[in-house]
Amino acid sequence: MGDDAKIIQQSKQVRVRICTLGAHKSAMKKHRLLFGLALVLSSLGLTSCYDDPDFSLTPNLTFRGIEQRTLRNAQNIRYDSLILVVRFQDGDGNLGLSETIFPEDEAPPFNPEKLNVPQGPGFHNILCDLYKKANGKYIKITNQAGKSFYNGRFPRVSTDKRSEPLEGDIRYSISIYENPSRENPIQKGDTIRFSIQIMDRDLNKSQVVNTDDIIFLSKE
Repeated sequence: MGDDAKIIQQSKQVRVRICTLGAHKSAMKKHRLLFGLALVLSSLGLTSCYDDPDFSLTPNLTFRGIEQRTLRNAQNIRYDSLILVVRFQDGDGNLGLSETIFPEDEAPPFNPEKLNVPQGPGFHNILCDLYKKANGKYIKITNQAGKSFYNGRFPRVSTDKRSEPLEGDIRYSISIYENPSRENPIQKGDTIRFSIQIMDRDLNKSQVVNTDDIIFLSKE
């Protein structure tokens, strides 16, 4: 992906909204819609059927789009309000963490960092890195500890404990604020993009997908 650069200061706001399309349930609806046609075709010796989608148990991810608005907060500081949209497919639907409904979603390996207890490897289930394009190469932007600013958690896409194939969209919202310090690697007019990966509750990771390039603070 390119060389790493340390970012001095960067504010963020992360929100996740899931628009779930129950693939198994959608298939049943489509089957019912085709039922009348199947009756007609049967008179010609033909049949029609619709099987459940054959999704992998490892999440599959597809980039769908990126929405950008350049705004100002109450202190008149400019920032980009971004929504990264990805489509997921998962064979058993075990995506998302909701510790308020399922306390086990805060137990290891999903636990947050606490006194003398390191953060579990499954605490973040959406892994998001920021890159700046410079001289034709993408440079990864991190905090002073060398970690991403934009990893997060999204809630369970289904509260049903049964295993079923699911498909839907994740809309991942991020706000990147202007920091005019010369030491800050992201400035107005820079070309940036994100890489995104999700992880299920078995710690299976999807492939990494990249967003389109955008120009920072260009949508006022």
